[in-house]
Amino acid sequence: TILPIKGFIDQIDGFYCNGIHAGLKPNGNNDLGFIYTKDACNVQAVFTENRFQAAPLKHFLMYGENFQTNFVLINSKNANAMTGKKGIEDINTIFSKLNFELINPVMSSTGVIGNPLPIEKIVNGANSFDLTAKNGEELAKAIMTTDAYPKTCMYEVKLEDGSSFKIGAVAKGAGMINPNLATMLCFICTDAAISNDDMQEALRVNSDT
Repeated sequence: TILPIKGFIDQIDGFYCNGIHAGLKPNGNNDLGFIYTKDACNVQAVFTENRFQAAPLKHFLMYGENFQTNFVLINSKNANAMTGKKGIEDINTIFSKLNFELINPVMSSTGVIGNPLPIEKIVNGANSFDLTAKNGEELAKAIMTTDAYPKTCMYEVKLEDGSSFKIGAVAKGAGMINPNLATMLCFICTDAAISNDDMQEALRVNSDT
């Protein structure tokens, strides 16, 4: 049984998240967010099929297959796209300056292309994070670009044996899904016991549809 429930990904056991204003957006709106777990989690992804891939995707792919992570850093206002090798180097620089333990950290960026990341603003903002925060609503606001409203969903799945798990997502994108996922960002979290192979298959099937 799949039951839609109110709330955000912070309701999922073990996941922490928040969004803040770090100075990337001049209007004072949230522009930097995170998803954090104390223990490293399995992670799988599907990306745009376009030939061009921005620095955050290239950085992710450098980890190889079936790695685990405990931290995803997401910024808006700057896509870190068309920035070449420096874009990847900037991501590594940011992670090297954070004052908490990172396990294969992942970065995701959205916004204007062609500009280098504002490293100092992102580092200062990330180092102010409260990693015990559970505020999925503020995270959803932080990753918005031209979106009219935050995009989230949450479900509880009850299995025949009486056990259950939660799965939820936060996304951004206004007319940004085509072609080939384009510049859409979507982060799906779950406390389900799922293998990497099954996770990747589920992503592939659902993104194809």
